[in-house]
Amino acid sequence: MSRTRTILILGAGELGAAITTSLLAHPAYDSSNTSLTFVVRPETLTALDTESASDRIKSLKVFRSKGVRFKSTDLVSDPEEALAKLFRQYTCVIHAGAMTLPQGTQLKVTRAALAAEVDEFTPWQWGVDYDIIGKSGGLGLFAEQCEVRELLRAQNQTKWFILSCGVFMSFLFEEFWGVVVRDDDGEVSGVRALGGWDHKVTATTVEDIARCNAELVLVDSQERGKAVYIAGDTMRYDEFADAVVKIVGREVGREVWTTEWLKEQAKQEPEKKLWKYRVVFSEDQGLAWEKNGTYNDVKGIDMEAIEAYMDRMGMR
Repeated sequence: MSRTRTILILGAGELGAAITTSLLAHPAYDSSNTSLTFVVRPETLTALDTESASDRIKSLKVFRSKGVRFKSTDLVSDPEEALAKLFRQYTCVIHAGAMTLPQGTQLKVTRAALAAEVDEFTPWQWGVDYDIIGKSGGLGLFAEQCEVRELLRAQNQTKWFILSCGVFMSFLFEEFWGVVVRDDDGEVSGVRALGGWDHKVTATTVEDIARCNAELVLVDSQERGKAVYIAGDTMRYDEFADAVVKIVGREVGREVWTTEWLKEQAKQEPEKKLWKYRVVFSEDQGLAWEKNGTYNDVKGIDMEAIEAYMDRMGMR
């Protein structure tokens, strides 16, 4: 018989929901020996027992109807010992909701997972190659992620893997990211390159990240103790701008935000973490890799490319 697996997913947002959906849909998922549990905040757990009209609560109730369980904790305020006590009840912990958490939370969660001696742990490392970027890259933005890797590599009790996916593809088109510019009517009016037009970026949809994660968790147990690279698409910024023009059917403005200018903005507004993210994505280090040879390429997992994503989203 297959061993019982109890999987705890930290974060029920966009990524956590996509991961849970992919695990439930995977051919290797068997509810008789595998359980899925979401960690949510106390107020979210309370709302699940109400007639809330919130779309998020409704979606979580759908998961509950499919057998997904819920546990309440606060990753920010709860002490490390309390988190370790919770994690100890599970064989696998997947951290899927940490982008906006305060500094130090990722290290605390990692220490708790190791103290709990869970069999497997997937840290909040979805994104770029932090080993190449290093602790000083992006004005120190990813120093904590580097320290998380140091903790994981210094032990051999808990198995782990890191899923390097590049930037979430949707970010390229979000107003807050600053790459695709829209006018007052919501139509695309320009494209900005972070750093330079010859700089490359790898991007993957959240759905494809989740599908690869499910394959790694449920099938490929040998892929542990390392970063696993996936890619929905890899493009230079000039290629990206050309793809935008092709999809919207008209020319758009083009502008470069240089690394030097972005660093100056980050210094002027140190409280705005987003400027540091833009600095990282302008430095052209550890941000992109070719699709050939990636995990999804070797496994034959079909991933959505940038043009297909824009077409599906009805970009205009």
